[in-house]
Amino acid sequence: MIPDISYLILNYNPDGEPAAADCLAATIDAFYTRKSRKLSCEITLLDQGSVPGHRRWLQEQQEKYKFSLVLLNRNLGISGAVNWLVRTAKSPVIGLITSDVIITSGMDEDLFSKAQIEEVFQVTPFTDKSDGDMDYQIWKPAEPFGSDAPDLSRLRKEKASLWGNLLGRSAKPYVRVLASELNVMFWRREIFDRIGYFDERWKACYENNDFSLRCFLAGGCTAVSMDSFVWHYHKMTEKSRAREKCYDGYIDSDWPREIRRMWDEKWPGLDSLIKIYEPLKDKTIRDYPKLLKKFAHNIHLPYEQAVPFKQEK
Repeated sequence: MIPDISYLILNYNPDGEPAAADCLAATIDAFYTRKSRKLSCEITLLDQGSVPGHRRWLQEQQEKYKFSLVLLNRNLGISGAVNWLVRTAKSPVIGLITSDVIITSGMDEDLFSKAQIEEVFQVTPFTDKSDGDMDYQIWKPAEPFGSDAPDLSRLRKEKASLWGNLLGRSAKPYVRVLASELNVMFWRREIFDRIGYFDERWKACYENNDFSLRCFLAGGCTAVSMDSFVWHYHKMTEKSRAREKCYDGYIDSDWPREIRRMWDEKWPGLDSLIKIYEPLKDKTIRDYPKLLKKFAHNIHLPYEQAVPFKQEK
């Protein structure tokens, strides 16, 4: 039987940081407690080269929750992990759950539904904190951190009124954006047939900006749903050194500068054509013919990518 959704719970805890393990424990428990009983799913937790003690703890969690556990000896990065899941999963919808979030009931059914909308190439919930510059994805509920089923009526009223006024008509139940926080994300599998896979040169930080731009160039958008919410532990990748160490064995120099250089090389002069941290409102790629002409060659990326890897000594 083919499941409705294939989930990837993605974990990278290079130093076995106890606080990061606690966050992952809360992530797993909330996920199993609050996920839909109406949607069938397969669940894989992918660990990317964590220390032995943390891996033993993951095996204990596997025994408790019965998910599939994949233990790798190195870090593929977010891009490589998502690509692996898309290639191996059976379902028509793919769901990413990062290791530092607490989902709320109904989120999966909502995102699954919105992922079926033709223009929506990827869909994500609102969240209480963002590690990036995506202020339009942040909303503060009245309930305490981690609470289930926060009252989203105020969110819908605030955001729908805002976008409705800007557009001069009734707003859609989601905000159309280019860039978004990559903490929970749903995709239709066929989106990867259209535009290919995540660019594995970015193990973190720019991976979804690149994929989102390619979605937009191909005629779609990233949607932030007004009917979904996820709690986010703030900057856990910095606290666990996951962000700092994700490029070990790949980039020897100053990695933030190097991955920014790769970005500017792939998307030269992008800021003069579009601002990726501004919501799209009702605009589509048809409103940006110069953008499409300049970067159409970036849309598709195959699964097999020539990404160098330097084995750690």
